[in-house]
Amino acid sequence: MKTSKSDAIEKTEGDLVLREIWRIKDELSAARGHSIGRLFTEARERQKHSGHRVVNLQRPRKARVN
Repeated sequence: MKTSKSDAIEKTEGDLVLREIWRIKDELSAARGHSIGRLFTEARERQKHSGHRVVNLQRPRKARVN
């Protein structure tokens, strides 16, 4: 199967996006000592102070009364 020039361009651009995502991920991880626990603790704190409603999918939902 022959690839077109546009396919090659899309693949290169996609690779650039992925590399940027990985760079940011590595930066965030390194800033927290590569601790997943610390990452999630900070994320939960940001959620608390965000002012946005946060949905907890681990708790059973209350039955709605119509």
